[in-house]
This record gives sequence, structure tokens and C-alpha cells, in this order.
Amino acid sequence: MSLRSLFSALPDVATACLYAICWIAPSWLGYHWIKSLMLVMLMEFLVVHSGAFIGQTVLGDGARSTKIKVIVGFGAFYMIFVLAFCLALREWWPVAAFGWLLLSKFSMVVLEPKPRALERQRQMVSWGISLATYVGVVFLTAIVPVPEFGIDEIARAAAAIPGSGLWVDQPQTVIAAGMLYFAILAAAKLFDVGAHAQLTKSR
Repeated sequence: MSLRSLFSALPDVATACLYAICWIAPSWLGYHWIKSLMLVMLMEFLVVHSGAFIGQTVLGDGARSTKIKVIVGFGAFYMIFVLAFCLALREWWPVAAFGWLLLSKFSMVVLEPKPRALERQRQMVSWGISLATYVGVVFLTAIVPVPEFGIDEIARAAAAIPGSGLWVDQPQTVIAAGMLYFAILAAAKLFDVGAHAQLTKSR
């Protein structure tokens, strides 16, 4: 663990804390945050999906101009989905949230860079951790009873989440999943699991 890894983990720590506060005392933030953080978890799926493609492009051996074109192309493709969220909510904050999630994903590349080969392996391990953790926490909170805490009947009514399904009927499940997910990602960055996994493999 280093100071740089600590700073790279801070975005995920902050996001996990936001989910924890929303779960325990949503009135502190405003009940609308329940719906907003649900949408953030949906956007995180897009970020996880795009992370492998963008990460390999950034760390690839192609020309810089080619990398820029590919990244812009990927960004434009995924931004279509984000803009759909914006139109549905009639708000523009999902664009900033999507940028925040991307920043969290690639913070270690900027703050604690590694040699290219090691960085490529670290990003692949990190992507695998993100995917496995996302699926794991969503599945876990779907089958294990999750306490309401502050997300009671009053909070659910005030949040006015449209639609139906587990996340709509029991929004504490997605909020708990978000807290666990970002906390695990923060821990993985704090201890630089991706780099350590590659070092262990190479021995």
C-alpha cells in the first residue's frame, strides 16, 4: 500500500460512503438520491463493459492518433446510453456521473503508473475484479435479506421510483450492493491487487 494507491482509491471510497449514507439516512442527502444512486449502478455496468475495451486501447501499441479515435468512438457509443438516461430524467447529471465512474476506473493509470506490460495485466485483473464483484454483490443482495435501515416506506414513497422489480420494490438492495461494490473496488486499489497478482504469477 502506498500514498498513490490511497489517492487512487479515494473516488471509490467516496462513492461507497455516499451509498452508505443513503442507505442509513437518506433524508440527509435527500430522498431523490435513492433513485439517483440506483441509476449510478446501472451506469457502472456500462463503465465495466467499456473498461476492458478502453483500457486495452489506452495501453496498446498503436499510434496515439489511432488510440484517440478509438477512445472517442467508444466514448460516443456509450454516451448514447447515458444521454438516454438524461432524456428520461430530464437532467444532465448522469453525464458527470459517467465521467466520475470512468475517472475512478483509470485513476491508477495516472496516479501510480506501471511499465506497459505490467499495466496491461493490472488493468485486465482490475476489470475481472470489477465484473465479478458487480455480478456477485447484485446476486448476493438479491437472495440475502437486506435490512431497510433508513429506506423505509416513507423514503420509498418520497423517492418515487418508477417501474417494478426488486430494485424498485426494495431499493435498499441496490443501495447495499453499490456500497459493497465500491468498497471492494477501493480495497483492491488500495492494495493494488492487480499488480500484486501479476507479480505473483511471474514468480
